[in-house]
Amino acid sequence: MKTELLLHVARLPLQGAAIAAAVALAQRMQARLDALFVVDMLPAAFTLPEAMPLQMDSVRQRADEARAASGAFDAVLAQAGLEGRWRVAEGDVVPLVCHAAAGYDWLVMERGGFRGDAPVGFGNVSRSVFGSSKPVLVVPELAQVTGLGTRVLLAWNGSRQSALAIRASLPLLERADEVVVLDGCDEPYATTHPLPAEDIDHWLSEHGIKATVRHLSAAERDQAGPSLLAIAREAGADLLVMGAWGRSRLSEMVLGGTTRHLFMNSDIPMLVAH
Repeated sequence: MKTELLLHVARLPLQGAAIAAAVALAQRMQARLDALFVVDMLPAAFTLPEAMPLQMDSVRQRADEARAASGAFDAVLAQAGLEGRWRVAEGDVVPLVCHAAAGYDWLVMERGGFRGDAPVGFGNVSRSVFGSSKPVLVVPELAQVTGLGTRVLLAWNGSRQSALAIRASLPLLERADEVVVLDGCDEPYATTHPLPAEDIDHWLSEHGIKATVRHLSAAERDQAGPSLLAIAREAGADLLVMGAWGRSRLSEMVLGGTTRHLFMNSDIPMLVAH
C-alpha cells in the first residue's frame, strides 16, 4: 500500500519550507501527497449579528482564492513526479486538520515561531501533534530543505512518545543512508519495559535497519534540547525523529523542556509523535 502524506498549507501563495520538505519526503518514500488549506472561521467573528454577512463574504472570497491555488499545487506535483490533490476546507484549523489527518499516514506542518501563533504547546502545530494521533513532520520555516531522510537522527529515551516516533519512522529509516540513535535513557527507565526494547540498536536491526548508537552523557541529558540540536547540526542531519511532550504542555511552558526548546530553535525538520 502506498504511503499517503497530508500537507497543511498555512498561507498562500504556495511557498515555504514545509512544501519543499513534503515534496522531498514524498519523493523519497514514493508516497502520495495531498495538501489541505483551511479557511479559518473564528467563532469570535460571529458574536455580532450585524457583522456576520461581512464575515461570510470574506470567508467565501478567501475560499475561492484558495480553490484557485489548485493549479499551482498540481504544477508542483507534476514537476516532482508525484500524485496528489488540493483540498480546501472552511472552519477551525486544528479540528479540521486533525480530522483530515486521520485518513493519512503522516501529517506535514510548518512551524513559524511565535509570530501570529500561540506559545509553544498551544499553537496550531502543537495542538495538532496532540490531536491528530498521527506522526507529524514539523518543518521550521527557516529550514533549508534540499532533501529529507538521507541522514536521520533518532532521539531515544525509552519513553512511549519516542517509541511511537521511531516506530512511525520505520518506512523512512529503511531508505536512509545513515541512521544515528542518540540514546538518552537514564535511571527512570532502567526498571521499566520501554517500547521498543531497551536495546534500541538490536530492535532496529531486527527491522533491517543498521544504526550507530551514541549514548548521551549526563550533562547532555540535562540539557537535552540544546544537545540534540547541536549534535544534529554537527552531523549534518536532515531529519530529527523524537517524541513530543513527555510531560504536560503547561510544565514545558513554565519549566522549559526538550520539545519546547526544539520547536523554538530548531532549523531542522522534526518527525514527532505524542
